[in-house]
Amino acid sequence: MDQPCCSSSLQSPSIELPEILPPQKSKREKERPTTCSICGGSASGFHYDVPACNGCKAYFRRYVISERNFKCKNNEDCFDLTKREKPIKCRPCRYKKCLDVGMNPLALEVDEKQAEAENFKKITKRVKVEEIEEDDEDNKSKQLVLKTVESFQEKMQRLSDMLTYLEIKLDQFQTSAYNPHWGQVQGLEFLLRSNNRISLADRYGPMPGWPLSSDPALAADNQPVLGKGPPPYSTDKKHWLYFNLLTTVEYVKTFGFFHRLNARDQYILTRYVTLACMNLHVSFTSVAKKFDCRIQPDGLKQPFKDEEHYSNSVMSIVPLIRYQVQSIEYVLLKAICLCNPAVPDLSEHAQRLLTKERHQFAEALFDHCLRNRTNGPSHFSDIIGIVDVLERQQRIQKDLHLLHVAPLVAKAPRDRVIQIIDDIMDS
Repeated sequence: MDQPCCSSSLQSPSIELPEILPPQKSKREKERPTTCSICGGSASGFHYDVPACNGCKAYFRRYVISERNFKCKNNEDCFDLTKREKPIKCRPCRYKKCLDVGMNPLALEVDEKQAEAENFKKITKRVKVEEIEEDDEDNKSKQLVLKTVESFQEKMQRLSDMLTYLEIKLDQFQTSAYNPHWGQVQGLEFLLRSNNRISLADRYGPMPGWPLSSDPALAADNQPVLGKGPPPYSTDKKHWLYFNLLTTVEYVKTFGFFHRLNARDQYILTRYVTLACMNLHVSFTSVAKKFDCRIQPDGLKQPFKDEEHYSNSVMSIVPLIRYQVQSIEYVLLKAICLCNPAVPDLSEHAQRLLTKERHQFAEALFDHCLRNRTNGPSHFSDIIGIVDVLERQQRIQKDLHLLHVAPLVAKAPRDRVIQIIDDIMDS
């Protein structure tokens, strides 16, 4: 999923200033360095393009114009100041550190005899080759600007196609005969450690006898009873809150960037975003089937309009209908909801990674709106606003669970508790 972003900009031609103008000093030249980049001592200034002390400056010059070829007797890290406060006295490591921090041998003033030194010829040849390679890369970059701009649309299309294909596989998974008892799924942490289950849809095939009857009495048999826990397990009927949450967790696990997070960040992120992504998924599939209420893959409406909390369950349906959200807009919005760097307690690494991924999906959504909507920027803003609706909706759902369900779950036998629901709702 990690795809590079590209952009292009027009640059005005550079203007050559008259030679009589005095050269402008850079900020680096105005500020006197304080620390030697090689040994960590007091720097006397910039020498051969890097902050250095007089000792390291003189040593670099002596070594470059000599025929010396020393080898470190330790681990070649004698001047690694991340491992020790002061460097170990080692001539080859000191020279290597000079090169690593960027000392420029071409800045040395040498006579003809010194220029024939083996070290000088070797290091200056390497520097010149690197400069030539950099120039070649710059030329190639300029030649590829137009090609890069053209391929931007191809990249956005591939991204959209991938997410669309993923939704197809999720729909197959939900309508498949795979229906594990909730006792086999030992909570969110267990799901994150286990292999992805989406491919099991091909092995199990579609659930026989679906769609089910839309008779309210039949639907009521498959609803949790307040104070009594979930309905009895049935091989041909799914507990939809449980299975939709399971499906959404498997959806999250398909993204490549997700596996670049550590286990703690994976758990924190999934626990926070799963309910919002699930609500969006159920709402959009219901709207796509021309319903203004939630309808599950087996054909049952949940909840009915006379049930408690119905208004909360359709919160995310209303804006989808109002803004006539298209399928491609939905899959990109769902990915944006997933990549939420504002989730509390995430590490800095996770925040940076999620920000980068969210920008990629938002960029694709904005490009789609510009190209396919008459009021592109305004429509993009409306769609992004649905994220706030999803946040409010999941907050209400979690509060209701905390107030009305969690106290009962705490007293219920363990075999009556659906752990993944408890893990996600209690956050």
